[in-house]
Formats: sequence, structure tokens, C-alpha cells
Amino acid sequence: MVDDILSTVLSYAGWAFLPRNIYYRITIRAGDPHPSPSSPRYARHYRRIYIAVIASYLLYTLYETYHKLRVEGDFYQLLGVLPTSNDRTIKSRFRRLAALHHPDKRQSQQYILNSDGDGYESPDALFVQLRLAQDTLLDPVKRFAYDRFGQAVVEGSKAKTMGEFLFAGLRVLLPQYIGGFIVMVLMNLFWLSAWGRYWRFYISFALLALELALLTHHNGTFIPASHFPTWLSTLLHLDAFYLLPFQSLILARNASMTLNIFISHLTPPDSSSSSSSSRSASAGNGGLNPPTQAQLTQLVNLARANEAEATRLLQLGLVPFKGDEESAGKLRRGMKEVLVLGSVRDAPEVKEAVRMVMERRGGVGS
Repeated sequence: MVDDILSTVLSYAGWAFLPRNIYYRITIRAGDPHPSPSSPRYARHYRRIYIAVIASYLLYTLYETYHKLRVEGDFYQLLGVLPTSNDRTIKSRFRRLAALHHPDKRQSQQYILNSDGDGYESPDALFVQLRLAQDTLLDPVKRFAYDRFGQAVVEGSKAKTMGEFLFAGLRVLLPQYIGGFIVMVLMNLFWLSAWGRYWRFYISFALLALELALLTHHNGTFIPASHFPTWLSTLLHLDAFYLLPFQSLILARNASMTLNIFISHLTPPDSSSSSSSSRSASAGNGGLNPPTQAQLTQLVNLARANEAEATRLLQLGLVPFKGDEESAGKLRRGMKEVLVLGSVRDAPEVKEAVRMVMERRGGVGS
């Protein structure tokens, strides 16, 4: 028990102690110069290697959980049957195993190896497990509860009906999700960055929906052989592969936890610092965030450059009149007249008067 807890803690703690520089050095051939740590090439290569490392660790933690489930086994695996087996097959397998492992026939062998290979147990304990497995799988109510909640619910619960088992499981489930939701909200507000916040909440709600679906569905056992042709199932050795609902949920919970850690590690380096600095910077910039402030500054600079270019072109057009006061005066008066006439022509009253005159002329001509 202590070893399992320690293994789980170290599995999650491994995310915080991933080596970094050593992976970058492995990717550089001997003799090639290393990029400077402050160069964009170094940052780009380091980011790629870091993502590859944490993605590999993500897959490893998921496989470790799956391997642990297969080693621990279940009642179907203990009896050597499938979830699709009928009562007759279950009874037949129990009688055969009981004949082999009955305590009276194991007097010469006091202890036998556990199914997980970690220790030894007496023949009486194995026979009791076989008896419990048969009684559970032959009882539809207990089988329903076992498939969804595991062995602990069958052994310790006083429920008798499917509804009682289901509500007992939901009473345990809801406080966990409510507490987890509160913790996630607090972590997203005060610790985690805004980057990836949507996907963290999406994964949590998706896990809740999956859990409710598997707990309430009449047949939530995952049997891939039923979805593939027989020859393909035989080729891939999927004939005896299955995942009970409680096993699928253990994998899903572990995947949810590791994916949240994975997203947190994928956060861009400047995301957490920029989220706090942007709030303080926006307060001093009239409520504008740094990107908007930079765009407005660029727009002002472009307007000033256009104004300077227009002034330069105007001065360039006046070069022939430089030193000739009489010609410059005529040009100045002509430009004023053009501007005045242009403003008069564009006035709405003048346009309306011209339109009325043109209509009268058109009427007289007709």
C-alpha cells in the first residue's frame, strides 16, 4: 500500500524535475557550435525538446496506470472468463478452479504467489477470492455495482438494489467533483496562467460527463473486439481484451490529471509574467493592454511620417518659384482661388442649386 502511494506521488512529482539542458546537448552533433542561450534558435530548439520530453512522460504515466490495472486484475480475469460470459460458463470455470485451489488439496503448499507477484497469500485467501468472484458475477445487482465501482463497493456496501448502489456511488462522486472544481477555480485565479484555462475546464467537465455516462449506462464495458472484424481482432489479439467501467474511469481520471499538468507545462514562458504585468501596465495606459498600446504608437508614427512626406512633396513642387516673388504670389493667389472654388462647389446648397437649374434646363429643352 505504501509502495503504491509512493509510486503515485513520485509519478506526479516527476513532472517538476524533468531535465532540460541534457536533452538539448544530445540533439547537437559533436563539433557543431551550440546556439547562444539568448538567441531565438536556442529558445525554439529548447521548446521543441521540452515538449517532446513532457509528451513522452505523459504517455509513460498513462501506460503505467494501464499496466497497474492489468496486473491487479479483476474478478473476470481471476475466473478466466469475459464480461460477455453467461452464468453457466462462470460456474464451470469456478468449479474447475475450486478443484485446483481448494485448501484441502493444498496442504502440502502452505503459501502461493499473489496474482500481482508482490507477495504470497494462503490458499484459503485465494479460494475466498474465487468464491467472492463467483457470487458477485452471478448476482446481477452485485455485478452491476462491481463493474462500475470495483471490489471495494461490493465488499463494504450494505446496498441491495441497483439504485442504492448507484446513489451510494454518486454521493461519493459529487463531493469529489465539487471540491475539485473549487480547487481548479482558485488555482486558475491565483496560480495558473490564463493560457490553456479553457482546456483545463473542458477536460474536467468532459471527465464528469464520461463518468456519469459510464455509471448510468446499462453496458459500459469497453470491448474493442465487438467493433472490429473477427480476423482483425484475432490479428491484434483483442479477443480477450476489455475494460470494465471502473477501469475506464481510473484511466480517465489519471488522463485528466496528467493532461492538466501537461497543459501547465506547455504554457509559454512569457505567458505567466505577461498576464500579471499586462494588468499593471494597462492601468497606467488608460486601460489599454500593451499590444493595443504598441499598435496605437505605430499608427501615430505612420501618421507623422505621412505628414512629413506630404510637406516635403509640397516644398518640392514650389522649387521652380523659389526667388521669384511675383510668380510665387500669383501661384499662391491661384491656389487660394482653387481651394475656395472647390469648397464652394462641394457645399450642399450649391449642389442643390445646380441640380435645380439643370432640371429647369432639361424641362425647357423638352
